[in-house]
Amino acid sequence: MDYVGILALIGIGVLIYVSITRKQTPEDTKLIEEKDKQIGELEAQLRAETTRKDELGGKNKIQFAQIAKLEAANDELGKKVARYEAEESKQRRELEHKIDKLDASQKALEDEKARIRREDAEREEQELKERDRMWAEHEEKVIRYMAELCAAPELSFDSYTNTNLPDGFDGKLKPDFMIGFLDQFVVFDAKVSRSDNFQNYIINSVKSTAKKIKGHNEIYNAVFLVVPTEAISELKKLTYYEDGYSFFIISIEAVAPILASLKKIQNYEFAETMDPQERENIISLIAEFDHYINFRSAMDIALAKHGVGTMNRKSKLPQELQDDVLLREKQMRIVKVNETDLKPLMISTERQQREIEQLETPKPQIKQSDIKSAESILE
Repeated sequence: MDYVGILALIGIGVLIYVSITRKQTPEDTKLIEEKDKQIGELEAQLRAETTRKDELGGKNKIQFAQIAKLEAANDELGKKVARYEAEESKQRRELEHKIDKLDASQKALEDEKARIRREDAEREEQELKERDRMWAEHEEKVIRYMAELCAAPELSFDSYTNTNLPDGFDGKLKPDFMIGFLDQFVVFDAKVSRSDNFQNYIINSVKSTAKKIKGHNEIYNAVFLVVPTEAISELKKLTYYEDGYSFFIISIEAVAPILASLKKIQNYEFAETMDPQERENIISLIAEFDHYINFRSAMDIALAKHGVGTMNRKSKLPQELQDDVLLREKQMRIVKVNETDLKPLMISTERQQREIEQLETPKPQIKQSDIKSAESILE
């Protein structure tokens, strides 16, 4: 019961007491009416308060139910948020782990790239050093090799270097190597360059050399520029004609055949001054050389064709055996011929004969019957 209800009850009690204990007068009646009026107003207020209280109570129940529902929803939402945060944390950890793995892989890749670049750079540097070394030795190698060839009995050319020029020769011209040929001199110049464009270097060398030797009638009209063997593949053009001179770009392996050809030409020229029998002997000797070379070339071609045919027969083998053969071939090394072993054989027929005799005795690896068969073919 609230404060207004209590006042109403007190007022009613006072009226009842007054009406019992004293006689009513007109003033009392008026007073009672006023009190009744006040009591009625208080009761109306009481009913209004009661109604409002009931309304508030109903609203409170609704709000309580709503609050309870909201709290339940909030709890569920909290659980969902907790699950989401847990899942998000798990995904974040997994993502961080993947990022770490990716970073590690990226670093490993960068390290591998750096290693490959470093190895490539080291290999290129080593190749460049080796090339510089080979090219630095090229001039000396060419001069030494040509001097050996010119000293061989079958060639026997007069030779000169830039430190040993013929008497009366223009001192401004200092070719690396020259040979005496038909009252003139054939120039052999060793050429090397560190230029990235070796072709342009050769073109410029041709022009500068032609300019230097122009007007010197003692220089033969064919000039040979000797370049390292591995540099030949870098050149698109190997012959030039400049100011009346023919220039030929050759490797050191071509020197011996060229000298042999020049010797043959020289011998033909000398043959004009010989008596008929000497001339006939020389012609017969050269014919025998040509015949032997042509025969040897033909035999090499025939043997090569036979070898290719024999190799093609392996295609009839089972594929598994072919694969094993191919694998074994890949593991084999190419047989390399030592240049120092070839030179003595190239410049000395006596050395060649001794080597042949060693094949025949004391433990011949070639059957005597095969040797006789070969000799009968050549007769």
